[in-house]
Amino acid sequence: MHKEKMKPKYDLEDYIYDVESRSLENEADPTDIYAQLQQKEKDLILAAELGKALLEKNEELSRHNERLAEEYSQKLEV
Repeated sequence: MHKEKMKPKYDLEDYIYDVESRSLENEADPTDIYAQLQQKEKDLILAAELGKALLEKNEELSRHNERLAEEYSQKLEV
């Protein structure tokens, strides 16, 4: 039984772009605590999504590496 994973909301490149563009955004007013908390929450969510995308990409690359190793092993046996 093949278990299909849900596709992430964005690709890894999209998260990287969000992180890079985040540094270009205007920072919240240092006296506005509410705005600072909102920005920290956005940053935390972005970091979690980026971490998840990186983990999924790593798992995908590991599976691909295993397939290549198996194919190479089979070719050596022939």
